[in-house]
Amino acid sequence: MKLRKVVTLPLVALALGVAGCSAASYEERMKYLDEVSQKGIDYRSKLQEQKTEPSKDACTIGFDLLQAKPPTDRDGGIVTDTWRDQVKESYVKSCMTGELRPKPDPSGIDAVTPVPVSAPPPSSLPSAG
Repeated sequence: MKLRKVVTLPLVALALGVAGCSAASYEERMKYLDEVSQKGIDYRSKLQEQKTEPSKDACTIGFDLLQAKPPTDRDGGIVTDTWRDQVKESYVKSCMTGELRPKPDPSGIDAVTPVPVSAPPPSSLPSAG
């Protein structure tokens, strides 16, 4: 009887731990990217105050100092390398440019900054007619 309790308790704890570690929603992960990007922009300001160029190397050092702990992107408490790389890229690019980075599309295709639709500029060249 005592052995049964000793074995059962760790299994129940493990089951509860795994069940409670579902992946963060897309919205939660995108919010996290915004937060990390803003931290990259803040670090850029600190670099500029020190008269240091916000280069890729300098911004990567800033990311390493941040010791980011991104939310999980897979059930079971897993953070994939792809997601970690996206978080790092978001920080470093925001640090380098001073702008928030576009988010990846949920379908997996990288998002691009939207460009407003407008009429093409009128041609100033004379027509060949």
